[in-house]
Amino acid sequence: MEIDRSRIGLSAEGFDLEGDDLAEFVTQARDELDAIGDFWGDGNEGVTFFKGQGGGMGYEAVTGQVKEGIEVFVYAHHEIAARLRLMAGNVAVADWESVAAILATLPPPDPDQPVWGAG
Repeated sequence: MEIDRSRIGLSAEGFDLEGDDLAEFVTQARDELDAIGDFWGDGNEGVTFFKGQGGGMGYEAVTGQVKEGIEVFVYAHHEIAARLRLMAGNVAVADWESVAAILATLPPPDPDQPVWGAG
């Protein structure tokens, strides 16, 4: 098995960059909307837009959900990058000959036994 550690590193860097770009884009969009102020107005329609109507969510609640979702998405990008780097490091220090020797001593699989984790 051949694993290209430099490509894994580049993939990790890509995830970090995408996470940073996403966070920057969302911050810019938020700042632009904030600069406008309460663009929905203070009339009945504006309040309905902001607070929601008939149990439905309005701009306020949805914006909060979007913010939380973006934060999770950005965090996930950086966590994927960290795990890719960890994987590349583990591959570099693994003693593959020992792994192959251990696997060679295992008994053959029993076709009547389900594989661990399989349905």
